[in-house]
Amino acid sequence: MRWIGIDEAGYGPNLGPLVMTAVQAESISPWTGDDRPDAVAAPDVWIDLAPGVVRAGGDPTRIWVDDSKAILRSGKGRDRLELASLASIHAAGRGIPATLTALLEALGAGAGDEAELSPWFDELEPGARWPWIWSPESLAAALDARPLEPAAGTWRLSAVDAVVVGPARFNSELGTSGLKSDVHFAAFRQLLDRAWERAGDGRPTFVTGDKHGGRHYYLESLSRAFPGAWIDRGRESPELSRYTIRDGARRLELAFRPRADRENGLVALASIVSKAVRELWMDGFNAYWRTRIPGLRPTAGYPTDARRFRLAIEPAAAASGLDPARWWRVK
Repeated sequence: MRWIGIDEAGYGPNLGPLVMTAVQAESISPWTGDDRPDAVAAPDVWIDLAPGVVRAGGDPTRIWVDDSKAILRSGKGRDRLELASLASIHAAGRGIPATLTALLEALGAGAGDEAELSPWFDELEPGARWPWIWSPESLAAALDARPLEPAAGTWRLSAVDAVVVGPARFNSELGTSGLKSDVHFAAFRQLLDRAWERAGDGRPTFVTGDKHGGRHYYLESLSRAFPGAWIDRGRESPELSRYTIRDGARRLELAFRPRADRENGLVALASIVSKAVRELWMDGFNAYWRTRIPGLRPTAGYPTDARRFRLAIEPAAAASGLDPARWWRVK
Protein backbone atom coordinates (compact mmCIF):
# COMPACT_ATOMS: atom_id res chain seq x y z
CA MET A 1 0.00 0.00 0.00
CA ARG A 2 1.08 3.56 -0.63
CA TRP A 3 -0.22 6.80 0.87
CA ILE A 4 0.68 10.34 -0.21
CA GLY A 5 -0.10 13.71 1.35
CA ILE A 6 0.24 16.87 -0.75
CA ASP A 7 0.14 20.50 0.35
CA GLU A 8 1.55 23.89 -0.64
CA ALA A 9 2.84 27.16 0.74
CA GLY A 10 2.82 30.50 -1.05
CA TYR A 11 -0.34 30.43 -3.15
CA GLY A 12 -1.49 33.89 -2.02
CA PRO A 13 1.64 36.13 -1.95
CA ASN A 14 2.85 38.57 -4.59
CA LEU A 15 6.49 37.93 -3.70
CA GLY A 16 8.34 34.65 -3.51
CA PRO A 17 7.62 31.19 -4.87
CA LEU A 18 4.75 28.76 -4.72
CA VAL A 19 6.13 25.55 -3.19
CA MET A 20 4.21 22.27 -3.26
CA THR A 21 5.34 19.05 -1.61
CA ALA A 22 4.27 15.41 -1.59
CA VAL A 23 5.17 13.19 1.39
CA GLN A 24 4.83 9.48 0.67
CA ALA A 25 4.53 6.51 3.00
CA GLU A 26 4.45 2.81 2.12
CA SER A 27 3.45 -0.31 4.02
CA ILE A 28 6.44 -2.46 4.94
CA SER A 29 4.90 -5.74 3.78
CA PRO A 30 4.86 -6.24 0.01
CA TRP A 31 1.53 -5.83 -1.72
CA THR A 32 0.24 -9.17 -3.06
CA GLY A 33 -3.21 -8.07 -4.17
CA ASP A 34 -4.90 -10.53 -1.81
CA ASP A 35 -6.03 -7.94 0.73
CA ARG A 36 -8.70 -5.38 0.07
CA PRO A 37 -7.01 -1.95 -0.09
CA ASP A 38 -9.57 -0.45 2.29
CA ALA A 39 -8.78 -3.16 4.88
CA VAL A 40 -5.22 -1.86 5.35
CA ALA A 41 -5.04 0.97 7.88
CA ALA A 42 -3.56 4.23 6.63
CA PRO A 43 -0.72 5.73 8.70
CA ASP A 44 -1.79 7.85 11.64
CA VAL A 45 1.29 9.98 12.20
CA TRP A 46 0.22 11.31 15.59
CA ILE A 47 -0.61 7.87 17.01
CA ASP A 48 1.95 5.68 15.24
CA LEU A 49 4.82 8.10 15.95
CA ALA A 50 3.62 9.30 19.36
CA PRO A 51 6.99 8.79 21.14
CA GLY A 52 8.65 11.30 18.81
CA VAL A 53 5.83 13.42 17.41
CA VAL A 54 3.30 15.85 18.86
CA ARG A 55 0.98 18.61 17.67
CA ALA A 56 2.20 22.21 17.52
CA GLY A 57 2.67 23.70 20.96
CA GLY A 58 3.19 20.33 22.63
CA ASP A 59 6.23 18.68 24.18
CA PRO A 60 9.25 20.68 22.94
CA THR A 61 11.46 17.57 23.00
CA ARG A 62 9.37 15.98 20.24
CA ILE A 63 8.90 16.95 16.59
CA TRP A 64 5.92 19.19 15.95
CA VAL A 65 3.72 17.92 13.11
CA ASP A 66 0.75 20.12 12.24
CA ASP A 67 -0.50 22.69 9.77
CA SER A 68 2.63 24.79 9.17
CA LYS A 69 0.69 27.95 10.04
CA ALA A 70 0.19 26.54 13.55
CA ILE A 71 3.96 26.02 13.89
CA LEU A 72 5.35 29.22 12.40
CA ARG A 73 3.56 32.03 14.21
CA SER A 74 4.60 35.63 14.83
CA GLY A 75 8.07 34.89 13.55
CA LYS A 76 8.60 31.97 15.93
CA GLY A 77 8.79 28.28 15.11
CA ARG A 78 11.29 28.36 12.25
CA ASP A 79 13.48 25.83 14.07
CA ARG A 80 10.48 23.50 14.31
CA LEU A 81 9.85 23.73 10.58
CA GLU A 82 13.47 22.93 9.79
CA LEU A 83 13.61 19.97 12.14
CA ALA A 84 10.40 18.36 10.91
CA SER A 85 11.45 18.92 7.28
CA LEU A 86 14.87 17.39 7.75
CA ALA A 87 13.47 14.49 9.77
CA SER A 88 11.06 13.72 6.90
CA ILE A 89 13.80 13.83 4.28
CA HIS A 90 16.09 11.72 6.46
CA ALA A 91 13.39 9.12 7.19
CA ALA A 92 12.70 8.81 3.45
CA GLY A 93 16.32 7.82 2.87
CA ARG A 94 17.41 11.09 1.24
CA GLY A 95 20.13 11.80 3.81
CA ILE A 96 20.51 15.15 5.56
CA PRO A 97 21.03 17.92 2.98
CA ALA A 98 23.55 20.44 4.28
CA THR A 99 23.12 23.11 1.60
CA LEU A 100 20.24 24.73 -0.22
CA THR A 101 21.21 23.13 -3.52
CA ALA A 102 21.44 19.72 -1.81
CA LEU A 103 18.00 20.33 -0.32
CA LEU A 104 16.48 21.03 -3.74
CA GLU A 105 18.19 17.92 -5.12
CA ALA A 106 16.91 15.76 -2.25
CA LEU A 107 13.37 16.98 -2.96
CA GLY A 108 13.64 16.46 -6.71
CA ALA A 109 12.94 20.18 -7.11
CA GLY A 110 15.60 20.78 -9.74
CA ALA A 111 18.64 23.02 -9.80
CA GLY A 112 18.95 26.58 -8.58
CA ASP A 113 17.97 28.06 -11.95
CA GLU A 114 14.73 26.07 -11.98
CA ALA A 115 13.88 27.36 -8.50
CA GLU A 116 14.82 30.91 -9.60
CA LEU A 117 17.41 31.40 -6.88
CA SER A 118 19.38 33.88 -8.98
CA PRO A 119 20.15 36.67 -8.34
CA TRP A 120 18.87 36.53 -4.77
CA PHE A 121 21.40 33.96 -3.64
CA ASP A 122 24.37 35.13 -5.71
CA GLU A 123 26.07 36.73 -2.74
CA LEU A 124 25.10 34.04 -0.25
CA GLU A 125 25.95 31.26 -2.71
CA PRO A 126 23.27 28.69 -3.59
CA GLY A 127 25.43 26.15 -1.77
CA ALA A 128 25.25 28.07 1.51
CA ARG A 129 24.87 25.87 4.57
CA TRP A 130 21.38 24.73 5.47
CA PRO A 131 19.70 24.51 7.92
CA TRP A 132 20.65 27.92 9.25
CA ILE A 133 19.31 27.37 12.76
CA TRP A 134 20.34 23.83 13.66
CA SER A 135 23.98 22.87 14.06
CA PRO A 136 25.07 19.53 12.55
CA GLU A 137 25.66 18.18 16.06
CA SER A 138 22.26 19.13 17.47
CA LEU A 139 20.53 17.96 14.31
CA ALA A 140 22.25 14.56 14.41
CA ALA A 141 21.25 14.15 18.06
CA ALA A 142 17.62 14.96 17.26
CA LEU A 143 17.46 12.51 14.36
CA ASP A 144 19.42 9.64 15.93
CA ALA A 145 16.27 8.37 17.59
CA ARG A 146 14.57 8.20 14.16
CA PRO A 147 11.41 9.97 15.38
CA LEU A 148 9.51 9.51 12.11
CA GLU A 149 9.89 5.73 12.01
CA PRO A 150 6.99 3.85 13.69
CA ALA A 151 8.05 1.38 16.36
CA ALA A 152 5.52 -1.16 15.05
CA GLY A 153 7.31 -1.17 11.70
CA THR A 154 4.11 -1.35 9.67
CA TRP A 155 4.96 1.54 7.34
CA ARG A 156 7.77 3.93 6.48
CA LEU A 157 8.25 7.29 4.82
CA SER A 158 9.54 6.47 1.35
CA ALA A 159 9.72 9.76 -0.56
CA VAL A 160 9.51 13.53 -0.17
CA ASP A 161 9.11 15.42 -3.45
CA ALA A 162 8.66 19.13 -4.07
CA VAL A 163 7.98 21.60 -6.88
CA VAL A 164 9.21 25.20 -6.61
CA VAL A 165 7.40 27.67 -8.88
CA GLY A 166 9.30 30.96 -8.83
CA PRO A 167 7.70 34.31 -9.70
CA ALA A 168 8.82 34.36 -13.35
CA ARG A 169 7.48 30.86 -13.99
CA PHE A 170 4.31 31.68 -12.07
CA ASN A 171 3.69 34.73 -14.28
CA SER A 172 4.50 32.79 -17.44
CA GLU A 173 2.06 29.99 -16.62
CA LEU A 174 -0.52 32.52 -15.50
CA GLY A 175 -0.26 34.20 -18.90
CA THR A 176 -1.50 31.02 -20.59
CA SER A 177 -4.91 30.83 -18.94
CA GLY A 178 -5.11 33.85 -16.66
CA LEU A 179 -6.14 31.62 -13.74
CA LYS A 180 -4.09 31.16 -10.57
CA SER A 181 -5.88 27.86 -10.02
CA ASP A 182 -4.31 26.52 -13.24
CA VAL A 183 -0.81 27.42 -12.04
CA HIS A 184 -1.59 25.67 -8.75
CA PHE A 185 -2.90 22.57 -10.50
CA ALA A 186 0.13 22.44 -12.82
CA ALA A 187 2.40 22.10 -9.77
CA PHE A 188 0.03 19.54 -8.28
CA ARG A 189 0.08 17.60 -11.53
CA GLN A 190 3.88 17.36 -11.46
CA LEU A 191 3.68 15.63 -8.11
CA LEU A 192 0.72 13.52 -9.21
CA ASP A 193 2.70 12.39 -12.27
CA ARG A 194 5.43 11.04 -9.96
CA ALA A 195 2.80 9.19 -7.93
CA TRP A 196 1.27 7.80 -11.13
CA GLU A 197 4.66 6.55 -12.28
CA ARG A 198 5.26 4.77 -8.96
CA ALA A 199 1.77 3.29 -9.07
CA GLY A 200 2.95 1.27 -12.06
CA ASP A 201 4.13 -1.38 -9.58
CA GLY A 202 0.48 -2.25 -8.93
CA ARG A 203 0.34 -0.99 -5.34
CA PRO A 204 -2.93 0.78 -4.56
CA THR A 205 -1.99 4.41 -4.00
CA PHE A 206 -4.06 6.83 -1.94
CA VAL A 207 -3.41 10.56 -2.43
CA THR A 208 -4.85 13.18 -0.07
CA GLY A 209 -4.55 16.89 -0.63
CA ASP A 210 -6.03 20.09 0.68
CA LYS A 211 -8.78 21.73 -1.35
CA HIS A 212 -7.26 23.94 -4.07
CA GLY A 213 -8.44 27.43 -3.24
CA GLY A 214 -11.76 26.06 -2.01
CA ARG A 215 -12.55 24.30 -5.31
CA HIS A 216 -14.88 21.28 -5.19
CA TYR A 217 -14.70 20.04 -8.81
CA TYR A 218 -11.52 18.59 -10.34
CA LEU A 219 -12.69 16.12 -12.99
CA GLU A 220 -11.99 18.41 -15.96
CA SER A 221 -8.44 19.17 -14.80
CA LEU A 222 -7.73 15.50 -14.04
CA SER A 223 -9.09 14.43 -17.43
CA ARG A 224 -6.65 16.78 -19.17
CA ALA A 225 -3.81 15.51 -16.99
CA PHE A 226 -4.56 11.82 -17.63
CA PRO A 227 -6.09 11.66 -21.13
CA GLY A 228 -5.61 7.89 -21.52
CA ALA A 229 -6.86 6.87 -18.09
CA TRP A 230 -10.32 6.01 -16.80
CA ILE A 231 -11.46 8.41 -14.10
CA ASP A 232 -14.32 7.56 -11.78
CA ARG A 233 -15.90 10.58 -10.16
CA GLY A 234 -16.98 10.03 -6.59
CA ARG A 235 -18.45 12.44 -4.12
CA GLU A 236 -17.92 16.15 -4.87
CA SER A 237 -18.84 18.39 -1.97
CA PRO A 238 -17.40 21.09 0.33
CA GLU A 239 -16.30 18.33 2.73
CA LEU A 240 -14.75 15.91 0.20
CA SER A 241 -14.02 15.57 -3.51
CA ARG A 242 -13.00 12.03 -4.47
CA TYR A 243 -11.76 10.46 -7.72
CA THR A 244 -10.28 7.13 -8.84
CA ILE A 245 -7.80 7.16 -11.72
CA ARG A 246 -7.18 3.77 -13.40
CA ASP A 247 -5.16 2.47 -16.31
CA GLY A 248 -4.24 -1.21 -16.36
CA ALA A 249 -2.44 -2.07 -13.13
CA ARG A 250 -2.14 1.58 -12.13
CA ARG A 251 -4.67 2.94 -9.68
CA LEU A 252 -4.76 6.22 -7.77
CA GLU A 253 -7.40 7.04 -5.19
CA LEU A 254 -7.48 10.81 -4.92
CA ALA A 255 -9.22 12.81 -2.19
CA PHE A 256 -9.36 16.59 -1.73
CA ARG A 257 -10.37 17.69 1.77
CA PRO A 258 -10.54 21.08 3.48
CA ARG A 259 -8.13 21.41 6.41
CA ALA A 260 -6.37 18.24 5.35
CA ASP A 261 -3.12 19.56 6.83
CA ARG A 262 -4.73 19.47 10.29
CA GLU A 263 -6.29 16.03 9.95
CA ASN A 264 -3.78 14.00 7.90
CA GLY A 265 -0.21 13.72 9.20
CA LEU A 266 1.33 13.20 5.76
CA VAL A 267 -0.40 16.33 4.45
CA ALA A 268 0.82 18.19 7.55
CA LEU A 269 4.41 17.12 6.84
CA ALA A 270 3.97 18.26 3.22
CA SER A 271 2.75 21.62 4.50
CA ILE A 272 5.80 21.90 6.77
CA VAL A 273 8.34 21.07 4.06
CA SER A 274 6.68 23.48 1.62
CA LYS A 275 6.74 26.28 4.17
CA ALA A 276 10.35 25.61 5.17
CA VAL A 277 11.54 25.75 1.55
CA ARG A 278 9.57 28.91 0.87
CA GLU A 279 10.95 30.59 4.02
CA LEU A 280 14.49 29.75 2.94
CA TRP A 281 13.86 31.18 -0.54
CA MET A 282 12.49 34.36 1.03
CA ASP A 283 15.57 34.61 3.27
CA GLY A 284 17.72 35.04 0.18
CA PHE A 285 15.29 37.45 -1.48
CA ASN A 286 15.09 39.65 1.63
CA ALA A 287 18.84 39.56 2.22
CA TYR A 288 19.53 40.61 -1.37
CA TRP A 289 17.43 43.77 -1.07
CA ARG A 290 18.36 44.63 2.51
CA THR A 291 22.05 44.79 1.57
CA ARG A 292 21.12 47.39 -1.06
CA ILE A 293 18.50 49.39 0.82
CA PRO A 294 19.57 50.19 4.40
CA GLY A 295 16.81 49.95 6.98
CA LEU A 296 14.48 47.95 4.73
CA ARG A 297 12.22 45.67 6.76
CA PRO A 298 11.94 42.09 5.45
CA THR A 299 8.67 40.82 4.04
CA ALA A 300 6.81 37.52 3.92
CA GLY A 301 5.47 38.58 0.51
CA TYR A 302 1.74 38.70 1.23
CA PRO A 303 -0.29 41.38 -0.58
CA THR A 304 -0.52 44.35 1.82
CA ASP A 305 3.09 44.23 2.99
CA ALA A 306 4.30 43.18 -0.46
CA ARG A 307 3.13 46.51 -1.86
CA ARG A 308 5.17 48.32 0.78
CA PHE A 309 8.22 46.25 -0.14
CA ARG A 310 7.72 46.77 -3.88
CA LEU A 311 7.60 50.54 -3.53
CA ALA A 312 10.85 50.42 -1.57
CA ILE A 313 12.80 48.23 -4.01
CA GLU A 314 11.37 49.33 -7.36
CA PRO A 315 13.89 52.14 -8.05
CA ALA A 316 16.85 49.87 -7.25
CA ALA A 317 15.34 47.04 -9.28
CA ALA A 318 14.91 49.33 -12.30
CA ALA A 319 18.48 50.58 -11.95
CA SER A 320 19.72 46.96 -11.90
CA GLY A 321 17.61 45.94 -14.89
CA LEU A 322 15.51 43.52 -12.83
CA ASP A 323 12.15 43.43 -14.56
CA PRO A 324 9.23 43.14 -12.08
CA ALA A 325 8.11 40.03 -13.97
CA ARG A 326 11.11 38.28 -12.41
CA TRP A 327 10.12 39.01 -8.83
CA TRP A 328 6.51 40.27 -8.65
CA ARG A 329 3.64 37.84 -9.16
CA VAL A 330 0.81 39.66 -10.89
CA LYS A 331 -1.81 37.60 -9.05
